[in-house]
Amino acid sequence: MLRRGGTLGKGSYGFVSLSFTDTDSPMNVPFVIAVKSCTLSHSQSLQNERKFLRMFNDCPQIIRCFGFKVTQEDDSHLYNLLLEYASVGSVADRLGERGLPEFQVRKHTKNILLGLSLIHKKGIIHCDLKPHNILLTTTNGYNSDVVAKIADFGLALSSEQNRKQKQGLRGTKRFMAPESLLKQEYGPGVDIWALGCTVYEMITGKPLWESSNSEPNFENPKLSPEAKDFLNNCLVKNPSSRWTADMLLNHSFLKIADIVQPPEFTRKRPGYHSMYFSRLRQNKALRRQTHVRDMVTEIGADSESGNSELGTDSEGRNSELGADSEGENSGLGVDSEGGNSSQSC
Repeated sequence: MLRRGGTLGKGSYGFVSLSFTDTDSPMNVPFVIAVKSCTLSHSQSLQNERKFLRMFNDCPQIIRCFGFKVTQEDDSHLYNLLLEYASVGSVADRLGERGLPEFQVRKHTKNILLGLSLIHKKGIIHCDLKPHNILLTTTNGYNSDVVAKIADFGLALSSEQNRKQKQGLRGTKRFMAPESLLKQEYGPGVDIWALGCTVYEMITGKPLWESSNSEPNFENPKLSPEAKDFLNNCLVKNPSSRWTADMLLNHSFLKIADIVQPPEFTRKRPGYHSMYFSRLRQNKALRRQTHVRDMVTEIGADSESGNSELGTDSEGRNSELGADSEGENSGLGVDSEGGNSSQSC
């Protein structure tokens, strides 16, 4: 049984809520998780996300998935994806108008690239990399040790899917590579282009493309020479000349970036005093989520189909979770482009 807490975000067809697991949950599932939910009839994107996240559960730079649960709530059958809770929010939440200090950007970028390297080696294209889909967790409850993790695989494609299906717009427009916008054949390079757009935004606090006719301003004083060269290797119009994730990991921009490793998940209950101070830290994290409510409800109570087996996906469901304001399907998104963040929406 899960207890649903406050809502972390809402989208066109679904929502994300803070949730709490019972003591009889599997040992690898933490007590506090994020649950991304939508009606079963619109769950294809969540099912797609679960399929890919299962491949990367051992990667510390990718948000973990703990399975799924189908429940009946308010006369609706819901598909619930059980995800790692990122208490710090998304990169987009932290940017503001001035961006982030470059040393933080270097650390976040290196973690993102470590995740992308594994994703691409598995033959997967993320297709919607952007600040809203980079979530931040902490190693010890304090913001000094923040770890960036890739989230939201609702639009991801395998190499086989990419070969079989018709090429089209996929993702959020201002992060799309030229070959994607032109509906040409594309591959992992679209994620590298999106990374370049994301890194620029992390450093400057502003979008790389202010409008469809504008050119990126690499003369921004916040960009170091190393950052400019890194971006130039990400934002190559010819995808065959664009650097790969492994090549970028050896770039001088990342040479001084320290990687923070997240802790192992455990369900071991702390002692009274450590539990008390852990609760204080948790409450501070919850207050940062503007949509968190105090009411807690049970997920799947008295549900005929609300089993907790993490095994069978529903078949024949092909509706996506929504479209952003520019027409791209971006899962549960409610950010300015409509793209979703797995937890911050």
